[in-house]
Amino acid sequence: MLTMNRTLDEKIANIDHVYLNDSDLFNLERFANSFSVRVKTYNLLRDRADEITIKALKLLAQQYPELVQKQLQRCKYDMSNVIRYTSLSVLRDDELFFRETLMDWLANIINSYQIAKECSTAYRLLQSVVDEMLPAECAALVKPYSEMAIAALLNA
Repeated sequence: MLTMNRTLDEKIANIDHVYLNDSDLFNLERFANSFSVRVKTYNLLRDRADEITIKALKLLAQQYPELVQKQLQRCKYDMSNVIRYTSLSVLRDDELFFRETLMDWLANIINSYQIAKECSTAYRLLQSVVDEMLPAECAALVKPYSEMAIAALLNA
């Protein structure tokens, strides 16, 4: 059973054998205290995903016009997925969820097309659009996921 937080997921799976320790409780308290900003970020990403994607693709087209012209629909699809998984990961406060469910797979696919450099630029631009369109506290929650995407692509 999945909950809203990985710590709870792990502890519920082993509930017969363990109590939450002080570190687990601290992490849950931090999660609870930041939940309103996480929900706000999730809602903003959900509601503005198309606009964010289009702005980022326009910026990418300035640097890689041929790539965007040829692969516009694929780029749009991939960016939309990254935004969707980022929003869920922000809500859950769960970088591992993001990495395991999306980035490991996406990095391998993009690497096979030999466009990792271009895509890492796309996710840098995506973060710059997020920084511009979302409040600073929300953009700051998105940044670790953008950085993870960029790193996964550069290291793929």
